Amino acid sequence: MKEVDAPALLDVHDHWDRVRGEKFAPSRREFRLEDLPPRIVPFMVLVDILGPPLDFHYRFFGGKMVEVSGVELTGKTYYADRIEGYGFANAKLLPVMMTERVPMFTRTRWISVRGVPFQTITVRLPLSENGKSTTGGATVNRFTPI
Repeated sequence: MKEVDAPALLDVHDHWDRVRGEKFAPSRREFRLEDLPPRIVPFMVLVDILGPPLDFHYRFFGGKMVEVSGVELTGKTYYADRIEGYGFANAKLLPVMMTERVPMFTRTRWISVRGVPFQTITVRLPLSENGKSTTGGATVNRFTPI
């Protein structure tokens, strides 16, 4: 995680690492948004992994995520609801996180549904309800208009 140049993203990763203990990932009950600094939460997303067939249910889509992406995804599923825009990154990367069961750091260039180009630094963190498989994920993002 040394390549991450965003302190808020590192704060979320450190919290995730603390609450997971010796497990590969904490559960949703252990990874609580209310335990994070309030300034970070609007930049976060919580997803549940569904399937088969594979889909992603957006349990929480922070206010800044809505503002920047131009869409509200809380309560929606990626494939069933035919999400467009920034969700493409999760469709590509969450399956990798599911399989590898480790945090992922990415930089993505994309265009919002409002036509604004961004570069986003994201940390994706696995969550597990059963201690064996990745059943969800938490992401935190830093957006920079380009």
